[in-house]
Amino acid sequence: MTKEQERSELHRAIWQIANDLRGSVDGWDFKQYVLGMLFYRFISENLTDYINSDERRTGNKDFDYANLSDEKAELGRADTVKEKGFYILPSELFVNVCKRARKDTDLNETLASVFRGIENSAKGTNSEADLKGLFADLDVNSSKLGNTVEQRNKKLTKIIEAIGNLKLGNYSDNTIDAFGDAYEFLMTMYASNAGKSGGEFYTPQEVSELLAEITTVDKKEVNKVYDPACGSGSLLLKFSKVLGKENVRLGFFGQEINLTTYNLCRINMFLHDINYNNFDIALGDTLTNPKHWDDEPFDAIVSNPPYSIKWEGDANPLLINDPRFSPAGVLAPKSKADLAFTMHMLSWLSTSGTAAIVEFPGVLYRGGAEKKIRKYLIDNNYIDAVIQLPPDLFFGTSIATCVIVLKKSKQDNSVLFIDASEEFIRGGNKNKLSKRNREKILNTFIKRQHIEYFSELINNKDIVENDFNISVTSYVGNEKKQDVINIKELDTEIANTVTIQNKLRESLNEIVKNIETNTEKILNEGDAAVWMSLQDVCLDISAGGDKPEKYQKGQTIPSEDFPYPIFSNGTDENALYGYASSYKIDKEAVTISARGTIGYHTIRAPKFTPIVRLITLIPDKSLITTKFLDYILDITEIGHTGGSIPQLTTPNVKKIKIPVPPLETQNELTNILDKFTELEKELEKELEARNKQYEYYRNKLFSFKEYEN
Repeated sequence: MTKEQERSELHRAIWQIANDLRGSVDGWDFKQYVLGMLFYRFISENLTDYINSDERRTGNKDFDYANLSDEKAELGRADTVKEKGFYILPSELFVNVCKRARKDTDLNETLASVFRGIENSAKGTNSEADLKGLFADLDVNSSKLGNTVEQRNKKLTKIIEAIGNLKLGNYSDNTIDAFGDAYEFLMTMYASNAGKSGGEFYTPQEVSELLAEITTVDKKEVNKVYDPACGSGSLLLKFSKVLGKENVRLGFFGQEINLTTYNLCRINMFLHDINYNNFDIALGDTLTNPKHWDDEPFDAIVSNPPYSIKWEGDANPLLINDPRFSPAGVLAPKSKADLAFTMHMLSWLSTSGTAAIVEFPGVLYRGGAEKKIRKYLIDNNYIDAVIQLPPDLFFGTSIATCVIVLKKSKQDNSVLFIDASEEFIRGGNKNKLSKRNREKILNTFIKRQHIEYFSELINNKDIVENDFNISVTSYVGNEKKQDVINIKELDTEIANTVTIQNKLRESLNEIVKNIETNTEKILNEGDAAVWMSLQDVCLDISAGGDKPEKYQKGQTIPSEDFPYPIFSNGTDENALYGYASSYKIDKEAVTISARGTIGYHTIRAPKFTPIVRLITLIPDKSLITTKFLDYILDITEIGHTGGSIPQLTTPNVKKIKIPVPPLETQNELTNILDKFTELEKELEKELEARNKQYEYYRNKLFSFKEYEN
């Protein structure tokens, strides 16, 4: 089984658990139980593997810690805690508690005792702070699990057995970061359905990866990485993927103000097999009570701090003298702490380091104190790049955020502006940065080059002249935004369009009236039609397939590049489904494919070749017009993947019978339908113009002055 197949199988199993078990427990609350049990299983197997490997190296090949007595296991407690940071007796291991779960009438108390024992095993040791409270959110006596002990234990049994049945393989044999990947999938799944509560502390993996890549350009290792608003730790842990955890030499540092999220972050570190002595996650308010004074500066800083939250600001007279904020000579507004986080990260950034910060877009152009802070950053040449991200990337918000990249040692006196607002694919109900999107952004960041409508390198002097506005759209022209709205011309265009529409409406009303009053005549003309098979009215009917070879497996081909969209089926990496928009008409032929999802092709070859099966019909113009054939096929069942409707094959298509009236009638009928099509196009033209008109007046009417605080 490949890594992707393992991962896909794992995700399907987790999704099934969530659907089967959440029931009366709210999805976001239920997450605590699923994640908690996953964590319990992980540390049990992690510890077991560590002890077994150590024993087997000494020649005890059949040793299995899970079968050892608690009394004998106590002998190794001190040394193991010193190395691993915690201890679990054999009887309290996940695998053994899971085996007894159905018969344990006191399962809730058993689990509560196990969790206390794990946390207490670290008391008085260097790992105490890292283990304390890790199971605090896994309340085995919560009424959310049931109103009686029996109901709660029944639910707990289902959860622990479901987690136990997950095919994570032997811990030491995993070809994927199975536990860590399960955690990330759970967080993504729950965050996407939890609104703000999910988005507050979870940054999508592809965004996290981009930030980690930006801060490690030309680096194979770093001393320390840091996130002052670390949430569940997804940003920090991307360094483990980008560099390898062994190449973050002195560890992962972060601070989080929310207790639940703080616990999730520490759990996440363990689930990604980061040893307790290689991470330091602190609880508290970073802006007013930072916990890592003795650890700064940091080589790489990444963060997605909360957007425009309130903070003490100048209400606290001590903060203006704080060495993190005082260099700018002003504090971020009390109602908008965004640039307070930015100044904090700049202060704790090493001379050779890089910080990549997701920001609310208002910080790029707002006035008052924020403008003064931007002035400080530009005057001292600290801003390396500003990247505009697409909208709707993050859970809980659809706004288009941006990334500010900071450096203390730059090679030039310029800022690179990148407009990546169109660099996304749609995934589920959110936009996503694909690998291709990330590579384009990263390569442009590295090369610091001009790309029309995408990036510009702007000298700091020009930014000063632009009043320290660092909004990307102020410097990078957007091809779609180059048309400055001329409201007078637009109003004239709308008036002309409406006039044409009215004439078309009058014409159509007359046509409809004639149809209603002359139905019998039209039907009599229809009776003159002869039913003929397609092979009798076409000069040629031939099957074929389009092969857009420049695209890779799994890609959706843009309609402007290829008229027949292709979609790959995620459950079978070799299966490909495609369909035409129904049919495509040109001067001489009509090209069709079946309605819905058809054209199933399994390509089992070294080189993947996407194919869409199509059939081309060339009409005999003496019998049927191309346009009439176009319209008649639009209401004819022409193919299907199964059932009673024939599959889309040349022999089957040839047998399809259609009515063929005289050419004069064909032209009359198609002319009527063309009128409707013409009106539809005029309506679309008006709608597009009305949208521009709306945009113009919205921006004009809502240009309110913004005041500080």
